Amino acid sequence: MDKPVHSFLLADDHSIVRSGLKALIRDNFATRFIHEAENGDEVVATVKKNYYDVIILDINMPDTDFLSLLGWLTSTTPSSRVLIFTTHSEEVYGVRCLQSGASGFLNKTATNAEILSALLRVLDNRKYISADLAELLLKKGTDNTDTNPFHVLSAREMEITMLLHKGKSLPEICELLHIQYSTGNTYKRRIFEKLNVFNIVSLERLIHTHGVDE
Repeated sequence: MDKPVHSFLLADDHSIVRSGLKALIRDNFATRFIHEAENGDEVVATVKKNYYDVIILDINMPDTDFLSLLGWLTSTTPSSRVLIFTTHSEEVYGVRCLQSGASGFLNKTATNAEILSALLRVLDNRKYISADLAELLLKKGTDNTDTNPFHVLSAREMEITMLLHKGKSLPEICELLHIQYSTGNTYKRRIFEKLNVFNIVSLERLIHTHGVDE
């Protein structure tokens, strides 16, 4: 029996990551085509022209509003499965991505077997959750104590927090996210209040303490 033929979009700003994924997919799936994108604009352009069964999406691409991009993908091509593939912490980003419409969340430390398992699962119209993320979700469901202060941030607040962490100024963040400066300033003030920090230095210390940038 012939394998079903699938189309893939690999969205990551590192060519070595895309090359590795492409080789793995070609060795294990019958493919119609495998396209690549380095940033959000390229993702939008290619998705407007083609349908993809699976979009493997990195969180941290340059000049990309990840949250808006994920929302656009889930509304524009709802039958495509979006698999997040990132170095960022599952504890901080995993649940947020799934709640925002992603079909799965996978860390770049995953083995080839884990990547293949995730792809097979999302192609079967099921969610992929790693063992670590499943354990985290179970713990959060049975334990009312949560010592990570970043969990109180909304997805947008977390996105702005990480842009501040990358050294982006507030005007740069507002331009990237297409929001008014006053709106960005409100977000920044709310983030500082929720995290009980008073400046970027103390924010950086808190990020390092809780391993949010890992």
